Amino acid sequence: MRLLLVNPPPFQIVEPYYDTPPYPRTGLAHLAGYVREKTTHDVAVLDCKYERLGYTEALERIEKFKPDVVGFGAFTNEIKPAAKLAELLKRSNNSSITVVGGVHVTALPEATLREFSSFDFGVLGEGEVTLAELLDFLTQGRSEKLPAGVSRIDSDGQYCHGGSRSLIYEQDELPLPAWDLFEPAEEYILHTSRGCPYNCNFCMNPNGRKVRARSPENVIQELNNIHAFAQPKTIMFGDEIFTLQQPRVTKLLNQMISKGFHKKFRWWCQTHVSCIDVALATLMKQANCFRVGLGIETGDEQALSKMGKGTNQKKIKKAIEVLREAKLRFDTFFIMGQPNETEESIQQTINLAVDLNPDRPIFGVMVPYPGTKVAEMAKNQEAGYVLRSHDWNDYNKQLGNAMELQGLSRARIETLQLKGYLTVFFKNYRFIDLAKFIWTYRSEGTALVQKIIFGAIPRSRRKKDPAVSKAAITRVIQIDVGDHH
Repeated sequence: MRLLLVNPPPFQIVEPYYDTPPYPRTGLAHLAGYVREKTTHDVAVLDCKYERLGYTEALERIEKFKPDVVGFGAFTNEIKPAAKLAELLKRSNNSSITVVGGVHVTALPEATLREFSSFDFGVLGEGEVTLAELLDFLTQGRSEKLPAGVSRIDSDGQYCHGGSRSLIYEQDELPLPAWDLFEPAEEYILHTSRGCPYNCNFCMNPNGRKVRARSPENVIQELNNIHAFAQPKTIMFGDEIFTLQQPRVTKLLNQMISKGFHKKFRWWCQTHVSCIDVALATLMKQANCFRVGLGIETGDEQALSKMGKGTNQKKIKKAIEVLREAKLRFDTFFIMGQPNETEESIQQTINLAVDLNPDRPIFGVMVPYPGTKVAEMAKNQEAGYVLRSHDWNDYNKQLGNAMELQGLSRARIETLQLKGYLTVFFKNYRFIDLAKFIWTYRSEGTALVQKIIFGAIPRSRRKKDPAVSKAAITRVIQIDVGDHH
């Protein structure tokens, strides 16, 4: 079979780094690498965000490849754009089978397939083995038993699920990602492990609480491949907690230095405040780490103790001291809208951010992502939460509209969000840094200010609705009316 893996276009470009990223989609690279090496099926990728493609261009590219199966990956705020492209594909009389994977369908499998009938199958959880078995299932004439990890709505309207699938514990047994199927990039996101041992109330933790790591040698092989192919300027290690297993990371960093990678590209990562010390931070700096991201979340000690993150302000401040001693720049991530949040507790968060004085403070607003404890609280109207929208496009941490709190409106939270950014720079007398920050995030900042004033992002800042005209669909069909098997 011919498989095309797709990252769909965005509905709107508000956050350029995510909506028009400088990096290709990591999940597609992993899936393509597995299918290419472990099966006899043909596979290609179409990363519309990375390639800056709209819906008409995407349809043309899909028709040109003539896939038997089109697989879409989607986070919650991407599920509607993915469904729209699948719908347009169906309307063009294309006979391709559509499959959706990612955290959203994993959290809400039946609801997703019922809400978006343009998806024929859902792939839940880690997708490599599941997708390969689904392709075999489709090739062999669709036996009655679905592969584990696969869901669908049958012709009678019944929800069918093939059962759960075990996690992939031996990560080194997976083929390396197929980065060569994309155009070379200046930046890549690599994962050296999957899973997180913590149980944060705002996170679904789709990779499980058992951390499954790749060996340093396996990661070095991927870095070798990427450097030979693209000579990137920047690597992000996208692990939930990059430094969790310190002996393994120490070995990896030493190998990176010995291979000379520290002279070829710079890199950054995110970690937990309990998983960093001076020796490791110093080695990271030597290996050309230029930034570390820390999830601080809130300045309210009571909220910290209840969120399942295993942290407190003492640990937070110790980690900051370590990074400063190693001369490592750091970002801090905060979430406004914790359970039972008040304006006073948000002010505590802003005060802590001022005290920590990060190179880049990032203030998001709580999102009730499906599969999280916060989503359950919001659904049950607990912890002061009030759901404002069931539109998945509103499920965005910076410029969303999904939820507010009783006595703390969305507009007020967003005003405090803007105040947080300004206060950190002003109170630390970092006026030049503020000017640079505003320039770097001018698109996002303008959208936030407009949203506070108008209650929504003005239509002038949005791309046109991705409904493609009938003429455009006809034009796509005429590209190549070949046999679609």
